[in-house]
Amino acid sequence: MKKKLTNIEVILIVGTTIKVLGLIYKILLTRILTIEGMRIMSFVFPTLSLVLCLSSLSISTVVNQNIAAKLNNSKTILKSAFRITFISSSIISIFLLFSFPLYKVIYQNSFIYYPLLICIPLIYLSNTSGLFKGYLEANNNFKIPYFSNLYEQIAKFSLTFSMLFIFAKYSLEVKIFMCFFALMLSEVVSFTYLFFKVKKKHRFSYRAIDTKGYEKNILKQAFPLTLDQLAVTITGYLEPLIFYYAMGLHGYSIYEATLYYTKVSSYAVPLLLFAQFGILSIAKYTFPKITKNQGKKELQSILSKAFFLAAIIAASNMVISLFYAKETLQFMYNDASAAAIVEKMAIFYVLSYFNPLLISILQSYKQEKKLLFCSVASYTITLFLVFFLTYIYGKTGFLTSIIIGNILKFSLLLFFANQYVHFKPNFVRMFLLLGIILIYLCFNYFYTGWLTLFISTLVCALLALGLFYFLYRNNKTYSYIKMHK
Repeated sequence: MKKKLTNIEVILIVGTTIKVLGLIYKILLTRILTIEGMRIMSFVFPTLSLVLCLSSLSISTVVNQNIAAKLNNSKTILKSAFRITFISSSIISIFLLFSFPLYKVIYQNSFIYYPLLICIPLIYLSNTSGLFKGYLEANNNFKIPYFSNLYEQIAKFSLTFSMLFIFAKYSLEVKIFMCFFALMLSEVVSFTYLFFKVKKKHRFSYRAIDTKGYEKNILKQAFPLTLDQLAVTITGYLEPLIFYYAMGLHGYSIYEATLYYTKVSSYAVPLLLFAQFGILSIAKYTFPKITKNQGKKELQSILSKAFFLAAIIAASNMVISLFYAKETLQFMYNDASAAAIVEKMAIFYVLSYFNPLLISILQSYKQEKKLLFCSVASYTITLFLVFFLTYIYGKTGFLTSIIIGNILKFSLLLFFANQYVHFKPNFVRMFLLLGIILIYLCFNYFYTGWLTLFISTLVCALLALGLFYFLYRNNKTYSYIKMHK
């Protein structure tokens, strides 16, 4: 038990370091490239995200699931997955090579083609790294994937700002190109680390493995997961367009609409979901355990621990969003204009923190189609509400539509996930944890200030973690099953 907790703690520490480096990276990059540079980069990133989504086919998740559930020999699974991802990466790369005319028509800026062109090696490297990570995580080896992410972030940070310093006197386009070149090189660092770590511990003879058509099984699982990710990407494209149109009908200018959407999407939402990386880490750690313990008594204890830790992380971010939004945004972006938006949405966004765990449950039970239904249904309704409520109520209507969409997705995920795990929370434990969270909220409500935040966070975190260790230190005495016989 102690070893498992140590693994979680290592993952959270490394994940926190990656998140902090990422935050500093974004702040410095914004100040160096200015708004115009970030505007041009915003044209490239959605296309790059779409390319990675289509080429990866969510193979990393499928590999993790298949190996954890022992659906086939791990070598067969890896070779089948590698074949699929190599072919998909090649098809998407060829498309990118011949996509030059599209950017001049869509964005009226052909420069976007060149950063994407330099990212073609990144597609192969990123997707292959995903296979290695899925394999390692399925075997409860989380340290190597997380350290690879850390080294990638360090490489991206150091290479990007070194190049920006070297090319400081060059044009904005050259600086942006070098940023994406640094991004590609940082993926090389991550891939190299993973490759040698996997090769050192596990020797595979690629030619000697006969997959016997197992690629079909992987694709059958991969397509719904890819469509789910594609639904997220497409929604990200359509939402601003629908919002701008509805705001225009309501009487706002296009400048006012784009400015407000930027405040919501680039300032408010990132702060509201800032600590979700911690939940994602817990979900990754829990995913293979759910897969291996389906139908076993240990599953309830595994889920109970995961949701307990998720509630602690969600509460800490909610306090910052509710009471310190202005100070945090001012520190991060030197612009606190989105503080009121964050404060209005903070309580409702707490539910979103539990989504990664619910998604892991559905993926563990191979319910990719239900996961796809949750995404398509919630995003479709959200887009409809974005138009309808924004047209009637303006900015308030837009915020309301986002809140309703988040609550709907959480409700659908919870409903379907509970059909398989039948999770029944221990109310004694739940009320003890809620008591600590309530003390945390009240303390910051009545006594705001950075010192108050630091002391209250430290004290309540120690209380919550102490409660965690007390409840779960002895499975025989405090197990969920025994308390609910």
